[in-house]
Formats: sequence, structure tokens, C-alpha cells
Amino acid sequence: MDVEYINPFIESVNQVFSTMLETEVSRGDVRVSRTQEFSPIELTALIGMSGEVRGTVALAFSSRVAVACVCKMLDTEIRYVDATVVDGISELVNMIAGSAKAKLVSDDRPPVQLSLPTVVRGRDYVLAHPRNTVWLTVPFTSALGSFMLRIALSNSRKSSS
Repeated sequence: MDVEYINPFIESVNQVFSTMLETEVSRGDVRVSRTQEFSPIELTALIGMSGEVRGTVALAFSSRVAVACVCKMLDTEIRYVDATVVDGISELVNMIAGSAKAKLVSDDRPPVQLSLPTVVRGRDYVLAHPRNTVWLTVPFTSALGSFMLRIALSNSRKSSS
């Protein structure tokens, strides 16, 4: 994966959390993992991308952190994961992917399309992708708690000879 495609997502996490949740985030060390090497967290919000850049972007939260983020975003009190929390983390991954998409746009590139976000709940599931899919996992910490950004992207642009 080219840094050209990853940095917009990391920058977008910082921007969205700062703007929408009035919370600064600190990034941990980026690590590479294969699909089978990471276990799920209680809530994972996923969004697919297609076009020149294609793949999956995911935000993974514990229930406590997801609730804290949505409470802050909506300026309300929520005590447990409900439909509002699921919708809220769906919107977070959508805003982050949308912001990154805007950074990837240029006149010489075809547009990037986003799918509808999906949220997976629970601890007993596997995100199955092709066997050798490489994911970048970027841990973040904030006053609201820790979460992870996971990105599996490929560039469909053909190199010119």
C-alpha cells in the first residue's frame, strides 16, 4: 500500500475527531497484519471503496468507547450500545472515508466511490477478505478511549511503461 493512499485516512481521523467530537487523538505505531491475525473488537464500522482506490476502511471500538464517542458527537447521554450508537459510528466511518476520498481526488484520477457503512457487533466474528489481504492497523488514543483504524486498500491504476 502506498503512503499516498493511507495518510489521507489518518489525517481524516484527526480532523473528524477534532471537529465533530472536539477531541484530540494520538496515533500509535502503524502495523501491518493479515486478515486472520487480528481479533475483532465489540463494534466495527466498515465502509467499502471502489474506483482507482478500492478496499475497506474500518473503525473498531469497544462498546464503552463507541458510546462515549456518540455521546460526545450528539451531546447527549447514552448508557449502552443501541441503534443511535450504531448509527453514530456508521457516520464516523462515513465522515472519515468521505474526508479521505476528497483528499484523493484530482483531475487526472477517476472518482472514488463509497459504499454504505456497515457495523458488525459482538466478539465472535471474523472479517473475511481474500486470504492474503494486507491490513494496516493504526491504533489511536483519545480522552474518550482507544480505538483502531484498519485499512485494506489497493490501487487499480495501471502503471505506464
